[in-house]
Amino acid sequence: PTKIYEVQLHTDPLNAQAIFNSFPQGLFESLEDMEVTGKLKYDMAFHLDTSLPDSVKFDSGLTADGFRILKMGATDFGEINRSFVYTPYEKDKPVRDIIVGPENPDYTPLQQISPDLRNALLTSEDYNFFTHKGFNEKAFRVSIATNFKEKSFKRGASKISMQLVKNVFLNRNKTLYLNIEEILIVWLIENEHIVPKERMYEVYLNIIEWGRNIYGIVEAARYYFAKRPSDLNLGESIFLAFVVPRPKRALD
Repeated sequence: PTKIYEVQLHTDPLNAQAIFNSFPQGLFESLEDMEVTGKLKYDMAFHLDTSLPDSVKFDSGLTADGFRILKMGATDFGEINRSFVYTPYEKDKPVRDIIVGPENPDYTPLQQISPDLRNALLTSEDYNFFTHKGFNEKAFRVSIATNFKEKSFKRGASKISMQLVKNVFLNRNKTLYLNIEEILIVWLIENEHIVPKERMYEVYLNIIEWGRNIYGIVEAARYYFAKRPSDLNLGESIFLAFVVPRPKRALD
């Protein structure tokens, strides 16, 4: 009467370049032509007792041995460290171009954003962002349990690093292949220290959606409270953190 699903996958240390070369052409476009060295080992363990879904176990990780990037592929992930143009999409159509950098008067450095807002969003979205390496495995476990109980996709496990990668480097269509590419890019950025955590959070706060055609903390603070990001109080910060998961429903 009770089903138990269990999957384990463990590889030997594998030549990293051989792994990247094995990806079918066109599957992970941003990683094409990337040159790497060293070895990678993958381990995954999954256990779900359908009578106790909240006790689901899920552990997954790549172990690197001498791994490093020799040459970026089709996409330079270090782009986030410099000024760049971000284009949000709505139903596969571009909304507008947003300059992410000091050339844009609305761009706000991290230290000029209210600590209450920074902390409120971390608490609601990714409380250990500054200590994990791109993945919050507890969030994955909670997502699996919730979606199993609801029998549908109700809760995602994508946190700040993954949301940033998806917005900047990938389109937003939900497919298994794009999810895998997103995870690989996050792992590369975090483990190769391509982008500092502070910079990642700063860019994230300056590009995420806070309502219909409202992108970035300056536009959000101005629209909802007619304030600058540095002047937001705790209550206003909690409200804005509440808006982020469902930005178009904030005022419904």
